[in-house]
Formats: sequence, C-alpha cells, structure tokens
Amino acid sequence: MGTTFENEILEIFGTTDLEQLKKISRDVASYNQKKQRNISGRKNSFTEIQAAEMVALYSQGESISDLARKYQVSRQTIYNQLKRAHRFSEDPDVKMRMNFMNHNDLCTTIDIDFRHEKITIHNYTEQILLRAFGVIENPDWKDFEYFLEDRCFPRTRDHAKEILREMNLPFYDPLLIVEKTQGRMEGDHQWIMILKKEQ
Repeated sequence: MGTTFENEILEIFGTTDLEQLKKISRDVASYNQKKQRNISGRKNSFTEIQAAEMVALYSQGESISDLARKYQVSRQTIYNQLKRAHRFSEDPDVKMRMNFMNHNDLCTTIDIDFRHEKITIHNYTEQILLRAFGVIENPDWKDFEYFLEDRCFPRTRDHAKEILREMNLPFYDPLLIVEKTQGRMEGDHQWIMILKKEQ
C-alpha cells in the first residue's frame, strides 16, 4: 500500500524526498500569492466610466486614500488613473476633453480639436436626455457651439455684463463661461468636467 502511494507521489512530483516535497509546496504557495497579486492588480484597468467617476470624486475633495479604499486598490494606482485621465487621445490636435456628467456618472465624452474645429464623441448612456447631443450621433462644430451656449446663462440676460465681471471674464464666451461654471445649470444634475491633455 505504501509503495503504491510512494509511486504515485514520485509520478506526480518527480521525487519522494521529504525536503524536496516541502520545497515544491513552498514554491506553489509563492506562485499562488503572486498570481493573486496579479489578479488584484488587474483592477488597475478601470473603464472610462470608472476613471471619470474617480476624477469627479477627486475634484470634489475625495482624498486619494478614500478613493483607494473605495476601489480597493493602492494609492499609487489611483494616482496613475488620475494621470491617465489626462492622456485621452492619440491625436496631437485634440488638446481638450469634456466629460458630460450626470451627478458623477459619465454620459458623453467630447474630444475637441480646436485647430480644425472638429469634435469626436462617445456616449455612455442609452438615455437620450442625458447625452450631450441627444439623438445626434455625429455632431459638428455648430452643434458643439450650441451645446456650450446651452450650458451657459443666456447672452440676453439682464445684468449679463455684471455677471461676466463677477466671473472675471472680459466678454461673453461660452467656453470660458463653462470653464468657470462647469456648465452647471439650475434644474438638472448635469455638468461638464474639462480635462486638458498633459504635455
């Protein structure tokens, strides 16, 4: 009986030496720990939606430590994700991204090429009313200008000059206004997170 058992051990592990078997056991335990760390490390691959939420929470005062606890990753991973958010396009002419948010949920990304007056969008919600351009799938520059102005107080508003002066703006420019106000409007929970590309 013992001989058969020893033969099975020899066939599986290549040895019946007790010290060798202990070493194999230690090696397996070490391999499993590394594998587990690698699986945990995969949490670094956050989706655009998660990365946008992370940036939103950070901009609202959430600490790196709190974010690390929330997403169950290291603080370094959070730092990396916040940096990654500013490396959003391979196109050298795209210098700015606007994340159109509802609360802290990403609805639409808008990558902006000011030089050629072009935008590229991606919708992250099926709810038309929460999308930056509603039913329009391929908006042009005019649509973008309309979108920006729609997230500002009206040009014709009473005391517009005083409002601009309070914002420290020399004239009515929807982009400059949105940069100051985040495109927040009374009556909804949508806002614009502006990301500028890291050089």
